[in-house]
Amino acid sequence: MKCVICKTGDVQPGKVQAEVKAGLDRLLIPVEGEICQECGEVYYTAEVLRYLERVREDFSRKAISPPSVGMVYQVS
Repeated sequence: MKCVICKTGDVQPGKVQAEVKAGLDRLLIPVEGEICQECGEVYYTAEVLRYLERVREDFSRKAISPPSVGMVYQVS
């Protein structure tokens, strides 16, 4: 399959770190995706998208508490 974004890259299956926003927090979730070898655009199946939404909802209602990987600082 050719990438619909760059129109030139071939799309291949692979592991990616999906980034999901939950309020001001961001979750990095390892999932399978289809990745453009030219521009890096990632395509997800409906099943993976449902899984990402479920993780976001679980995090928002505090059903899961993944470890923090760092801090973000804002300088004003």
